[in-house]
Amino acid sequence: MSSLKGKTISRTYQKLIQSDNEITDGTLKQVSTGNGTPTAMKLSTNKAEFQQLGVGTDGVTPDGLLHVLSVSAGAVTASSFANQLTLENSGDAGLSILSGASSFGHIYFGDANDNDVGGISYDHSNDAMNFTVDGSQSMNLDKSGNLTIGGTLSESEDRYTLIENFNEIPYHDIGHPDSEVTQSTSGTTAVVNNTKYTRITTATIDLAASDSVEFTFTNDMIEQNSHVLAYFVNSSGTIADNAMLDIMVHDVQDSSCKIRLSTNAVDIASQTYLIHVTVDPHIPSNYNWVRGGINSEGPTRITYSEGGIELSTLSSDNDQTLITPRNSNNSIFDGGFHAAYQGISSWESNFTDPSSNETTLKVPITTVDSLDITNVAICTGWKRKPISGDFNEDYATDTSQAYFLYATNDDFGTLTNHTNLHFVHSTGGVDYVTNLGITIEAATNYNLEIRFDENKKVSAFVNGVQYGLTNTPTTTTAGGVTEPNSTQKSISGDVIGQLPVVCVTTLSATSKKLKVHFIKASRKF
Repeated sequence: MSSLKGKTISRTYQKLIQSDNEITDGTLKQVSTGNGTPTAMKLSTNKAEFQQLGVGTDGVTPDGLLHVLSVSAGAVTASSFANQLTLENSGDAGLSILSGASSFGHIYFGDANDNDVGGISYDHSNDAMNFTVDGSQSMNLDKSGNLTIGGTLSESEDRYTLIENFNEIPYHDIGHPDSEVTQSTSGTTAVVNNTKYTRITTATIDLAASDSVEFTFTNDMIEQNSHVLAYFVNSSGTIADNAMLDIMVHDVQDSSCKIRLSTNAVDIASQTYLIHVTVDPHIPSNYNWVRGGINSEGPTRITYSEGGIELSTLSSDNDQTLITPRNSNNSIFDGGFHAAYQGISSWESNFTDPSSNETTLKVPITTVDSLDITNVAICTGWKRKPISGDFNEDYATDTSQAYFLYATNDDFGTLTNHTNLHFVHSTGGVDYVTNLGITIEAATNYNLEIRFDENKKVSAFVNGVQYGLTNTPTTTTAGGVTEPNSTQKSISGDVIGQLPVVCVTTLSATSKKLKVHFIKASRKF
């Protein structure tokens, strides 16, 4: 290489770069400074080589071999086990693989023995994600969300899990207001109640004056071939030791039967009687879950084609049907709460403190038709134990809760939007309402999921997608806040003394329906 003369030219030349040999072909040549100091770069006519390369690093030493930086993510560096390529930004960061509409996009994991022993591939022609392990496809996720696994799916063994598939229908339990009926006027007055289990308190009956009294019991659950069981529970007076009270069911027809009280010709003083009636006792009811609500005698049936059950309300404004685990407040024990019998079901025993056990609750529901998403409220999640059987409507009433809420008016609390799904989280008496931005549609599946983490923070998911939850209380912004950060969790706080509840309430004079496919809850030991 020729030399340059003169002080000015010499100093300038030292600031230039040079190659000891002319770059004329594909052989990499070392690039040096003008005074011969090697740089971190080699060049040829068709390639370049760098020891480290930073794009957008603005003078900062690259974090690994190739570092693409938009804005610093903060005081964090790439792991030394994975710093060959570092993509960094203070907000979202990502990598795009763009392929043909009928082609694949691949990420391969290889070694000296196999260059694609593991991999993740996206099949654009079928819209499916494939996972390869040990050179073979081991898992496939298709566009319908179906996951196919070649091996065995294992669940963590440090979690307790319950699943209710509703193979048996939940009915009202004894103690629920809709199961308790008092006969009016006289012992011959008809009694109407449309539940599987009914406790009838008769009018005052004088079996001293007559050897028998009978009345009609009307119940939509009774069919012509039904078995109706009625038996004596208690009375308001005394019955002589030599007297016998017989209760008989006869004349069973569609929607009704007759119940007769008679004696053995020994007088029984005038008094009232408590009679228990069961329709078709040979058909088992759901042991763990019961039905409740306000005027909640709307039919509940199994949805054979889809799995699960369909809840229905009656057709007066604010009629309500809900399902909740059997608990000491709605159990068979007359008079309601009996502390000695708490834990009557495994759901109550193990899931009343969801915030302390990293609990997850999953409830897939399906709306029915357009009439069932107008003038209606749908609630799914963690709410207080229903003492009288109804769902506490206004979210401002309960001090701790975590549930999804869709309501077309403000009967369940103030909302700024009545077409979207919301999430309500309350702790310590402070309410946080998030507008999830999901418009509720007819005949649509919504897979609802609520997760508590180790810090008692809640995450909400709909159809597998996480939605951010506001940390702004309703005292600051009433009616619901849209949270732009999709991964933001709720504030930390206790949600104690709650049970899973699914509820549908009509807000007009029209019956409403909601399908519930299953309920799954899991928690740490």
